[in-house]
Amino acid sequence: MKYSLASSAAIAVLLHLALFAVLYFNADFTPDPPKEKEKPLIHATMVDYESLPAQKEARRKAALEAKRKAEEEARRKAEAEARKKAEAEAKKRAEAEAKKKAEAEARRKAEEEARRQAEAEARRKAEEQARIEAAQKAAQEEARKQAELALRKAEEAKKKAEEEAKKKAEAEAKKKAEAEAKKKAEAEAKKKAEEEAKKKAEAEAKKKAEEEAKKKAEAEAKKKAEAEAKKKAEAEAKRKAEAEAKRKAEEEARRKAREKSLEDDILGSLDSPGNGQGASGNNAQLEMAQRYGLTVKSIIEDSWHVEKAMNGKTVNLTVRISENGSISGQTCTGDSRVCQTVIQALERIHSFPPPPKECSDCRVIHFKMTPKI
Repeated sequence: MKYSLASSAAIAVLLHLALFAVLYFNADFTPDPPKEKEKPLIHATMVDYESLPAQKEARRKAALEAKRKAEEEARRKAEAEARKKAEAEAKKRAEAEAKKKAEAEARRKAEEEARRQAEAEARRKAEEQARIEAAQKAAQEEARKQAELALRKAEEAKKKAEEEAKKKAEAEAKKKAEAEAKKKAEAEAKKKAEEEAKKKAEAEAKKKAEEEAKKKAEAEAKKKAEAEAKKKAEAEAKRKAEAEAKRKAEEEARRKAREKSLEDDILGSLDSPGNGQGASGNNAQLEMAQRYGLTVKSIIEDSWHVEKAMNGKTVNLTVRISENGSISGQTCTGDSRVCQTVIQALERIHSFPPPPKECSDCRVIHFKMTPKI
């Protein structure tokens, strides 16, 4: 803990005063008691006169040591007292400073609260004043509107009264004119009614005649339309039947031509050298290979995507088929685009029905493929 110069000086003075007080109260100012007169001894005792000064010196030293200890204890107590007093002073100052700060903080908070309340009060008063002014303005506006409304109502009442008077005069004049007009109108109405009745009768007769003519014309038109529709339907049915018969005939002709072409292709391929037949092939093997070849070619044509540009272009296709019907190899020569589409068709098919076990010529099939659109 740090002390100021004045505090340090005060502590030093207090320590010195305490030390002097201890020395004063511990000093022995009592005179030595008078020596008693020697009395005759009953018993003789040997005294070592040489040791008497040593004992006196020992007592003096003991007294000095006791005095030193007392002074040391007094100094320690004085220092402790001074330190305690200094600490009390410091605590008192700290408490005073804390109190001062607390009072300042309380004063600041009070001032802040007072300022806040003042601002709130001012704001409240301003808002109240604004509300009052707004109410006054609204009241003035309402009064202005009421005045305008009253003026407008007065003008409307005046205008209404004038209109009522005008209407009344007009009604009187109209009533008089109507009475005169009514008399004239009744005569004209009677005449007109007679004319209207005559015209109505004529119109009714004319309308009835027109309706009869219209019904008759509609019946004739309906009959004619039904006849036309029947004739047209029969013609359309005949045309469709002829077209269907023609389509079926063309389809049958194309099928027979395709089978004939396929048969020629297969027979030509099987009769050619390299197919294992030669001139000595038997008819049973040939027929079996022909039937199986027709089956394989039909399957290929069903999966073949033919383009218009490929029409009439012929390619030579060789297909190798394993015992289980899977395609083990294929070659194609001729137009590249046609060959590409044929190979793609084979890739989509993957496998054919297994060839007959007794048909050795069914393992390698040669085709001529010609797209026709």
